[in-house]
Amino acid sequence: MAVLQKIRNRGVLLVSVIAIALFLFVVGDALRSGEGLFQQSKQVVGEIDGESVSIQEYQEITKEYQDFYEVMSQKTSLSEQEINQVNDEAWNNHIQNVLIKKECDALGLTVTDDEVANILRTGQSQFLQSPIFMNQQGRYDYSNVQAFLSAYKEAKANGQINSDYEKIYSYYMFCQKAIRNQILAQKYQALLAASFLSNPLEAKVSFENRTNQTDILLAAIPYSSIQDKDVTVSDDEIKAKYESEKEKYALLQETRDIKFIDVVVTPSAEDKAETEKDMNDCANKLAAATNEADAASIVRTNSSLLPYSNVFKTKEAYTLSAGNARFSALTNALDSASAGQLISTVYDASTNLYYTAKVLDKATKADSVLFRQIGVVGKDEADATKKADSIMTALNGGASFKELAKKYAQSGDSTWITTAQFERGNIDDDNALLINTIYSMAKGETKKVKFSNGVNVILQVMDTKDFKPMYKVAAVVKQLEFSNETFSKKYNEFSSFVSANQKAADLEANAAKKGYNIFPIENMSSASHNIYNIKGTHDALRWVFDEAKIGDVSQIYDCGDHNHLLVVTLTGINEKGYLPIDKVKEYIKQQLMNDKKAEKIIANVKNIKSFAEASKAKDAVNDTVRNITFSAPTFVRAINASEPVLSAAASKTANGKFAGPVKGNYGVYMLQAINKNKTAEKFDVKSEQTLAAQNDSRTAFYGIMQVLVKKAKLSDTRYKFF
Repeated sequence: MAVLQKIRNRGVLLVSVIAIALFLFVVGDALRSGEGLFQQSKQVVGEIDGESVSIQEYQEITKEYQDFYEVMSQKTSLSEQEINQVNDEAWNNHIQNVLIKKECDALGLTVTDDEVANILRTGQSQFLQSPIFMNQQGRYDYSNVQAFLSAYKEAKANGQINSDYEKIYSYYMFCQKAIRNQILAQKYQALLAASFLSNPLEAKVSFENRTNQTDILLAAIPYSSIQDKDVTVSDDEIKAKYESEKEKYALLQETRDIKFIDVVVTPSAEDKAETEKDMNDCANKLAAATNEADAASIVRTNSSLLPYSNVFKTKEAYTLSAGNARFSALTNALDSASAGQLISTVYDASTNLYYTAKVLDKATKADSVLFRQIGVVGKDEADATKKADSIMTALNGGASFKELAKKYAQSGDSTWITTAQFERGNIDDDNALLINTIYSMAKGETKKVKFSNGVNVILQVMDTKDFKPMYKVAAVVKQLEFSNETFSKKYNEFSSFVSANQKAADLEANAAKKGYNIFPIENMSSASHNIYNIKGTHDALRWVFDEAKIGDVSQIYDCGDHNHLLVVTLTGINEKGYLPIDKVKEYIKQQLMNDKKAEKIIANVKNIKSFAEASKAKDAVNDTVRNITFSAPTFVRAINASEPVLSAAASKTANGKFAGPVKGNYGVYMLQAINKNKTAEKFDVKSEQTLAAQNDSRTAFYGIMQVLVKKAKLSDTRYKFF
């Protein structure tokens, strides 16, 4: 009883303790759950119509696209710019595929496995046009696909899968997905096409618009001929224009306005002097080199951008890419160079490269050689050599090369080798031995070559062609680069300036005083991969979209190729919806000014009745434009712009007649038709009706996709993972 009484006395305390414990348990669970949700949200690259796309899913999609393009272009890797372009294409196509599938699911449209299999068998898709599945005639061959899949399955079962196998298999699996999406989109588009009907009258008009051509004499008076100060546009006019075309300024996603300073670090005079000293030292060593091995060692130890290979190469092999330029100074110098000649140190300003070189040898050799081979291995090196000697004896005795190759499970087929296949890369000693042997052999000659691993190869040259000058050149090519001291000096100077100007207004006001230029970027999308096309600005991009508040100044970012110092300030945030009128005010004002300039010009020329008068009008620029059709915009060389209105004006003007003035986008035009003709194309009402319906359906498909994208409430936060 005493115990029960104690419980009763302390009941309130116990209930409170239990309640607190339960609260902590629930809150703890919620916090853990919230932490998990937070971690999940950090792994999302975007949303499509309310559905999240994880970083893992995005990486799988982009990896498939990258493999596809590497296989199609036969590249082992893609550049950063190419990867960005491929990733954007992958993302945009994924959005389209998701939205189309939702529409097709609602309509009951599907794609069967048999439909995909039929395309895979026939190759009727651009996705399958890879060289790896082509036959000798350059056409898609499904038997090559089957052979690869069989080899892949066998290699996987034996644990012999390599990266090339995986890339090609990834390409093939991607093709299946892409073809399925392609068929589904075509069905959706076909459904739209069924909603458009064309009649013979429309078909005839469409045909004539495309095939009737007009040549004209043109007098163009550009709007630039009237100064902006001579026309006045009010704020009310700008506002009315903005409201009337507001959809042009729709924003599907939030964007940012920024300003930035980009300091490019360049070599100092001291850096240049030091580089020249090193290069002159290399030139002296090359001059003193008495054999190929010494010259090759000089190239290797100085980390030349053109590595040395002990093979003859065409002069084009000594050209290389340097940034956005091509380094061809050494290539050009080889035309007049002789064997043993030293090319002294030269600086090529267009590529910022220093070079010096020694021509070790020069000869006229075949660029292409047709050869065949038999590889010989044995239980050991002696056994392989014995077998190779036996083959050589048999061949010298008149035995068939192909029959001997078959005994060693090889085809013995011939193949062409060209210098373009090997002269650009690094070549090891064994490959150099193989290449030098092939290119030193006469037509019909047979030789045995033994490699460092004990393998023997029997070579036979069948034909040679395309003889041209070839070179062995030991070249030291170096970039003129800034030193660590130069970088530190530039960084410290910039850092002092940024530290003293931590407000955006101060940064902008004082930049010019210190010799810095500040640049604006308006309406920057989160889909941007870099700021101002400067490599390695991903951290700055994330700061702009995730951390910065208007008026904030960023830290200094070391970006580019460690040669750019970047500081950014956020000047504005543009919410989803529509760009504010202030952002487009100047653009609209210019449009309205052009309208008023057009009125002035038209008033000045309204009484002109002939082209002879028009050609002499004040500020007129004369031109002759040929082959104008109604169905395509007219390009006017005199103003370097396309003017759609001229296509209509020229088409409806009778031959020999004068027309104008006509208001265009860039000026006012007066014209005279001087020739009317037709193309040789024949009118076929059925094919023309089909073409018209297809054009209508394509236009409708594009329009519908724009509507679907706008309604989908897209979110793109891929920048977090760039």
